[in-house]
Amino acid sequence: MNEKLGFKVLITGGSSGVGEHLALRLAQNSNNQIYITGRNIERLNDVVMKISDLGARGYFQTADVASSHEAEEVVEDAIKQMGGLDIFIANSGVGRFKLLEEMTDEDIDEQFNTNVKGVYNFLRPIVVHMKSQDHGQIIVTSSNLGINFIAKGSVYCATKFAVQAIVGSLREELKGTSIKAATVNPGAIDTPWFVDYGEEIIKNRLDVEEVVDAFMFIINQGDRSNIDMIHLVPTYRLSEA
Repeated sequence: MNEKLGFKVLITGGSSGVGEHLALRLAQNSNNQIYITGRNIERLNDVVMKISDLGARGYFQTADVASSHEAEEVVEDAIKQMGGLDIFIANSGVGRFKLLEEMTDEDIDEQFNTNVKGVYNFLRPIVVHMKSQDHGQIIVTSSNLGINFIAKGSVYCATKFAVQAIVGSLREELKGTSIKAATVNPGAIDTPWFVDYGEEIIKNRLDVEEVVDAFMFIINQGDRSNIDMIHLVPTYRLSEA
C-alpha cells in the first residue's frame, strides 16, 4: 500500500476514544479517506466534520456491530463511497467488570456479541473483498487482558482471548496472500471508556495518542513485514515485571 496515494480506511467504534483519535490522525493526510461507524449519530457526525476540517474525506453510518446484516451494509457502503477498502480497524468494544457469580446473562451476551461476534460480522465480508484485490491490512483492537487476566474480568478477558485466537487463525488462512492481520493489545487508556471501571483500573493509563502510534506503526510497516501484534502496558506495569 502506498501512503502517498492515500488509504481507504473503515473504523468501527469511530465516534470516540481510540477510534476517534485514530480517524483524526489518519485525516492529517488529505489523501486518506476514513469511514467510521458507531451507534451515536451526533458523535459520528462531529468526528466526520473534524476529518473534513483536516482536509481528508470522511464518511459515517450508524450500526450495531452485533448485527451481521448491519455490518454487511456498512462494508458495502464503505467500499462504494470510498471506491475500495485498504485498511479495516475493528475497534468497537464493551467491558463489564464484576465477580463471576455476579455476571448476568445480559452482561455475558453484550460482551460476546460486541467484542467477538462484532469482529466476525465485519471480517467475513471484508476478507472476501480483500482477497479479491489481494491486498489489505486488518487490525483488531484487543487488550492485554486477552493475555494477562484479572479478577472481575472473566467475561471481558474471555472475549479478548477469543479475539487473539480469531486473528491468529486468520493469519494462518491468509498465508500466501498480501493481506495482513494484527492485534493491538493496550492496557487501560486515558479515554472516557474507562471512567466507570474504578480507581484500580484507571489509576495508571496509557495516553490515547501512544495507542494510536501503535496502530500507525502497523499501518505504515513495509511490504516485507507482517506484524502480528503490539502489546502495550502502562509504565508502572513494566516496573513490576
